[in-house]
Amino acid sequence: MKKSGIRFWLIACLLSSVATNSIAQAQDTSRFDIKEYSFLLPLPKSAWKYSHAIYVQWVVPPKDWTLDAVTAPMFNYTGKYTLPKNFNVQAGLSSLIISNRLNLGPFWNYSTGNFHFAAGYQIAYNFGWLLGFGFNTTLTGWEGQPSLTAGYSFEKTSVVIRGDLYSTLDISLTEGGNTISANERFLNGYSVTLSYEQRLTRKRTMSLGFKINYLRYHIIAWPALPASKYRYFMPEFQIGLNF
Repeated sequence: MKKSGIRFWLIACLLSSVATNSIAQAQDTSRFDIKEYSFLLPLPKSAWKYSHAIYVQWVVPPKDWTLDAVTAPMFNYTGKYTLPKNFNVQAGLSSLIISNRLNLGPFWNYSTGNFHFAAGYQIAYNFGWLLGFGFNTTLTGWEGQPSLTAGYSFEKTSVVIRGDLYSTLDISLTEGGNTISANERFLNGYSVTLSYEQRLTRKRTMSLGFKINYLRYHIIAWPALPASKYRYFMPEFQIGLNF
């Protein structure tokens, strides 16, 4: 694992601890139920409500990619709109300017006591472009992304685990005006994310996440290896703030 990724994780944990302790001293001691303010927990909620969050995502590419892969953090914006009968629809955009991923789809949620569950399916669109450094290249691709989520809520904190499967529906690479398109669908891979969410202010939470990707390609590193026939493990660190 790269030292930069470890440093990012340690800094995120330190900021979380300092921010929580400082704000806790300044705010009142009124009761706080994280189920009312959580963004990550798969909760059935009243219909027609919108919530959103921002994230910083630091992906650690495998050693085989490190000479060409982009190692800067990506920024993500995710929104959630609740629907009747325990459904919601979620959309998110992750971007590093030259590497972008947009995903959209419905989720069904169920809770019993402090345990919470969800099943969802999203369609994702990947777009990458790189002009310069010897490149004149763009990449586009569509993926199906089914997922299962489980969470447990305490009074002011929660723990959430989520598994995603990535099935590539189409991928095309354009180099200097020539386009190469994959003629078959294939399983890109899967990921497992473990997140810890906690109270930050009276009506806000923040989260720390650790994600393991096992993929043939990742949008953040597409200039290095757009679609390999091998899968690679890629750790990912996340820090998020809801609104």
